[in-house]
Amino acid sequence: MTPAESALLPLWCRAKCALEYPALGVGGADAGIIRGLRADFSLARRSDALLYALRELLLAAAAEEYLAGHPRAAIVSLGCGLDTLPRRLGSAHGARIYVDLPEVIALRRRLLPEAEGETYIAADLARGGFREPVPAGDGAFFLMGGLLCHLDAGAVTGLLGGLGADYPGAGLAFDGLSPIARRLAGMASALPGEAELSRRCSLTLRRVKRLPDAFAAVPAGRRLRLAALLHTGALRFYAGRCGHNMA
Repeated sequence: MTPAESALLPLWCRAKCALEYPALGVGGADAGIIRGLRADFSLARRSDALLYALRELLLAAAAEEYLAGHPRAAIVSLGCGLDTLPRRLGSAHGARIYVDLPEVIALRRRLLPEAEGETYIAADLARGGFREPVPAGDGAFFLMGGLLCHLDAGAVTGLLGGLGADYPGAGLAFDGLSPIARRLAGMASALPGEAELSRRCSLTLRRVKRLPDAFAAVPAGRRLRLAALLHTGALRFYAGRCGHNMA
């Protein structure tokens, strides 16, 4: 599967959640994009769409907490794929920056042309982290949904360490897998614990261990499975700030 093809998977899953679980408030804009596409979604149909809804809601909650104190902050989606979340966050005055591989950015420009205040950047985040300048005078928030499990351990610490050093006080949120879950899924790397990540990358982090309240609308069996993934750390989601002990 090419990077551009893999970018369609979360788009399809969020759109599916908009149809099956509208109370979650996820995927409304994505459903409209899907209707205009001719693509092979066979892999997406075998995926757990609720995992993508969970990621979306946890990223949104972390960003909204930061933006409450920094309403004009820049929002940066690293490994953006066909992410539409930044368009629903923050102030119209804050910059929105989307970063991904060149072929993904080309697909994004075709399906989601840049709106006012948006910048698309083609870059390989597996090589050398992220060093593009971000207008962070009013704050910045970095979204990394689904990105880090595709990077090796050195690239993960390089990327997060670079953000920690370059943008003290900025917010960030990201997800990843435990070592066991990573091996089962065949992904590139697993996330260490929050204490190790904080120490190595100059971050202040907390791990989210409970489902968003909106998941009360999901059938109990599926809700309990997702809650167990978060609570046990098989699925890890972190939110926090760049720099240590940032307010």
